[in-house]
Parts: sequence; C-alpha cells; structure tokens
Amino acid sequence: MQKIQFKVCSREDRHRLEQRSLAPFAKQSDAAYGSRRYAEPEHAYRTAFQRDRDRIIHSRAFRRLKHKRQVFLTNTGDHYRTRLTHTMEVSQIGRTIARALGLNEDLTEAIALGHDLGHTPFGHLGEIILNDILQGKYADRDGFPRCSCGGFKHNYQSLRVVDCLELKYEFPGLNLTAPVREGILKHTGLKRGTIRYPDLDLSDLHFDHDHAFTLEAQAVAIADEVAQRTHDLEDGIRAGLVDIEAVRELEIVGMAEKSLGMGAPQGSDSHLYRNRLINGLINLLVSDIIETTLKKLESFSERKQRLADFDEFLAGFSKGIDPLQKKLNKFIYERIIYQEIVRRADEQAKAVLLGLFLAYSFRPELLPDDAHHFRSQGEDEAALARTICDHIAGMTDNFAVSELRRFVRKGVLADDIRTDLLQMEWMQ
Repeated sequence: MQKIQFKVCSREDRHRLEQRSLAPFAKQSDAAYGSRRYAEPEHAYRTAFQRDRDRIIHSRAFRRLKHKRQVFLTNTGDHYRTRLTHTMEVSQIGRTIARALGLNEDLTEAIALGHDLGHTPFGHLGEIILNDILQGKYADRDGFPRCSCGGFKHNYQSLRVVDCLELKYEFPGLNLTAPVREGILKHTGLKRGTIRYPDLDLSDLHFDHDHAFTLEAQAVAIADEVAQRTHDLEDGIRAGLVDIEAVRELEIVGMAEKSLGMGAPQGSDSHLYRNRLINGLINLLVSDIIETTLKKLESFSERKQRLADFDEFLAGFSKGIDPLQKKLNKFIYERIIYQEIVRRADEQAKAVLLGLFLAYSFRPELLPDDAHHFRSQGEDEAALARTICDHIAGMTDNFAVSELRRFVRKGVLADDIRTDLLQMEWMQ
C-alpha cells in the first residue's frame, strides 16, 4: 500500500493544479499577484481569487443584499428573489459556464458575488433616482445639488464599495485584485459620457474598452442576463402578473418545452410546469452560451494569434437564440416590470429616497460617522451629495423606510414635505 502524505494544500499547490486543469485561455491566479492597490503578503493556502471571494462574502455590503429588492418588494413574499438570491443565481450560472469552458471558477465566483454590492434599495428604481439627483435633475428644488455631480450607476458604485466604502482592514476597501475589480465594474455598460465617479482608481482596468479582458468576467456578465430573464419570469408568473398561456406563446419557451418533452400544464400541474420551464430555459440559454463562446474564441485565436487579453466580448448568445432571448426580455418588461403593482411600489420608493436625501442634505450631522470619512473632496456641495448617496445606496429597503419614518417623527423635514409623506401607505 502506497504511503499517504498528509499535508496542507498550499497556495503553490493550487497554482500547479490550475496550470494542469484549466484551459489555456483561463486566467491563472498567480497572474493577479501584484495587482492589488495596496501591497500585502499573500496567503499561505488561498489563491488571490479565493481570497477576493472570501473578502466579498464577509463584507457588510454583501450581507445587506438579503434585504434589497430585485423586482418585487422583499416583504411581499418569501419566495420572490432578493438582490442576494439573484447574486447567488448569477454565481451558480457563471460557475457552470466557467467549469464547462475550463475557466477559473474562483475568479468567476468572486466577480459574481461582488457585482451588485453597489445596488441601491428598491431595485433599479433606486439607481435611477440617485442618478437623477447626482446629475442635477432636481436643481430647481431646495436641498438638491444645483449642478451635475457625476451621476450614479450601480456597477461603478460596486467598485466604489470594494475600493473605498468597506472598512475592515488597515487600508480602504477590500483591496481586491484587478481582474475581480474589472469584472465587477464591467458586468454592465459603462456609460462613459454621463457617469463620472471623481475618485475611482481605474488604472489596470482597461477602462478604454467596454468589455472585461478575462473570459471569467464575460461569463459573469452573460450569466447576469440569464439569471434576470429566468427569475423575473418565474417571479412574474408566481405573482399572477402573467399567465402561463401567454408565456407559452414565446418561441423560446416552445424550444424549452420541446427540449424537456413537456406540453401545456394540466389542472394543478402549473406549479411543476413553472419550475421545469425555468430549468429548461436556463439550460437552453447556458448551453447556447457555451457553444457560441467556444466558436467565437476559436475565431478570436485565429485572427489575433493569442488566447489572452480578450478585448472583444466572446461570451454571448448565438444568432439564432439572441433575438429570441431579447423578445423574452421585452415580454418581461412589458408584462411584469411595468405592471401597476410594481409601478405603485416604485412611486412610494421614489418618495422615500428623495425624502432621505433632503433630510441628510438639510441635516448632515444625521449621517453616521463613517459616512463623513469619505467626504474627501472637501465640504462642497458635490462632496456632500456623493456622501449622502453613498449612505442611501447602502441601505436595505426596510432600513430606508424606517429611517425616513424616524426623520418624519423628529420633524427633520419641512412641514409640507412631512404632510405629503405621512399620507403614504409606507409611513403609516
């Protein structure tokens, strides 16, 4: 019997395992060393990307995702997605794609778990309101910025969270590696012309290119779309906003049904049908992504004679599936996202966010001490506005509402604003 050697699997052992097991176009962990913004010794048995993933999971911003809305409010039902469950689904889908392609799963997972850390309370509506404030669109109202302060977008804010706002170490932020930071920033569009974050360090992030330079980051970006399409559809069906008969008219749904060998639900089978349909759609989309990415990767290699620095977006849908998944997305927006029940919640959320901004604008001393730490641009209007939006963006849905209730009770806001807010259902 061969003698077994008992020893710790060191970081160097992990590197050798990556070199043997990962595809030649995967991002090796040892290639990320030296890319942190602040120098620190490496870990004995965790690679750089494992360490990044763990730091994200242990952050306060990650824990708060549990109580942030995806589409439906977090208090409307136990089974609707929250920002945290969405993040976990993106991670699972991204890792599935990465494993099938031979990519670095640790890098993929770290990007996926961190991609929405900067998301606001109340879903994308919160992002829109904070962007309007910081673009100066409320300049004619007292208490709001009179000029553009650079705008707000959740992917930039996610980078700001991991670079600045988390306070756990002797340096600002989580000190993540550049490939993880780039993947977080570029999981959605950059909008360079309208979004300007004054103090972000964008060096080493290939900011001149729209897409991340690793396939792992690109896998997360496309996994984000798959997760959104499928879980928003499932939640919409669950909420009764759209019936299964209407869903079955979509061509891509017919393809998923055919792949599963299933037809129209009978009687009480609608619950099982919904679950199997979402499973079939995910499998259909992910399989298409994997096959398409390999074909694009082969073409890229032949044209550019390299298998690194992917300055083209290769992780995508095929020409046959892409228009069908776009029709699915349009269906979801028209039949679920823009429905009255969602828009009514959006109107109340807007009032909460504007009320909070005004309260902090008139009474900056109400901001927590750690928020004041980031007014690095001085005491000017833009610095205060950005600091307020940093604080609001980090709030959960429930905390935002309870904080505004507290301000209303304390008389922080003007009487006419308080009167309007007190008429809201959420303030009762």
